[in-house]
Amino acid sequence: MLDDRQRKRAFNIIILNQCLGMLSGALFQNGFYLNYFSKLGISSAAIAMLFALPSLLSMFLLLPFAFYSDRFGKRKLALGGQLLLIASLLLIMAAGWWGRPLSMQFIVVSLLVYCIGGSLQGASWFALLNPIIPKEIRGRFFGRLRVTFQSVSILYTILITRVLKVSQVMGVFQILLGLALVAAVLRYFTYARIPELENVRGESDHRQPLLKALRTVLAVPGYIQFNGYIFLITLFTAAVPTIFGLMQKDIFGFTPAQISLVGTWFLVGSMVGCWLGGRMVDRHGVRFVFRVTHVAYAVVMLSMLARHWAPWSLLVHVGGCVWAFSMIAGVAGVAATSQTLALIPSVNKSLSTAFTISLICAAVAFAGIFVSRSISWGIFAVEWQMLGRTYTSYDSLLLAFATLAVLMLVTIGMVPPIMKKTR
Repeated sequence: MLDDRQRKRAFNIIILNQCLGMLSGALFQNGFYLNYFSKLGISSAAIAMLFALPSLLSMFLLLPFAFYSDRFGKRKLALGGQLLLIASLLLIMAAGWWGRPLSMQFIVVSLLVYCIGGSLQGASWFALLNPIIPKEIRGRFFGRLRVTFQSVSILYTILITRVLKVSQVMGVFQILLGLALVAAVLRYFTYARIPELENVRGESDHRQPLLKALRTVLAVPGYIQFNGYIFLITLFTAAVPTIFGLMQKDIFGFTPAQISLVGTWFLVGSMVGCWLGGRMVDRHGVRFVFRVTHVAYAVVMLSMLARHWAPWSLLVHVGGCVWAFSMIAGVAGVAATSQTLALIPSVNKSLSTAFTISLICAAVAFAGIFVSRSISWGIFAVEWQMLGRTYTSYDSLLLAFATLAVLMLVTIGMVPPIMKKTR
């Protein structure tokens, strides 16, 4: 085990590792890839599908990767994943050197490589951290962790906003991607310094087949109920940031710099939510947090429909809605992470957390595919009237997701009150 000095050092390494990794991860959230893909001439429906692609593939990869992480070493497989993440950034940079359709092929391949690398890391991440972080401070640590790496993401996004305001040539996009590439290379070396307190000899039943190991994990009290709840709430909220982004591009006509500015507000809201969520979880437990976030999700989505009556500018209103939604997601994310760690069994730790992440990825993928197909197939009316105002198919999607989020309040009982016991 670690003494206080070693534990503090491990905390700092973990935080630095995530700060470096978030530069590439933030490109999905801060509007950069939305601008980059639009620059390459990719349609809105295709962009929504591209955003769903990594999650779609991850839900199939995480379980087998986690199974082998428990048997061959969590950190060893994660380092291989980091090399693939570096390769994915090189491929997506190369997409800017070719016109369509070749650039589209580069993007698809880069996202597939990104997904494989991210799955190798994500499959064992929480299991790697579980013995390092004491139970009594998990909420606050993950709040601190997220606040720190979101701060780095905000600074990176501000840089992107300033640069794109001056120039939007392809070379500028590739330079900004190059910064994320340098951070990804550095992250390989910080990841190697995270202590692995439980190696493959620290767990029993290594020759246990995958299905039998999974059945053992599913038998953990409260595990299935919690994962079912997480899948449903993610399904009804995960695509909302994508809808907000497409509305900025297609309906509101925001410039690339304005889209990046709104992306900055998204990251600021997430940072505030992570700070607040850590304290709420440690004080009130996860059930209380999820009850609050359910109602808050619906209020924010409906607030976007109220933009016609806002006394302030459209940019301020959209930025406020994006900020509030990301703050709520930050609070809910800390609660879900803390509960996930509390449910980890003594064996097959990577497999247990990977199952949860797989369900989240499945929900994100299904939500993204639904948004993409509803746009391309014209499932909802392109324009419709309400209270004398004109709305679009994007508003129909928001209204549907808001209704489902409220109806899901009845499922809060699926969340076991484990955090009260660990506190």
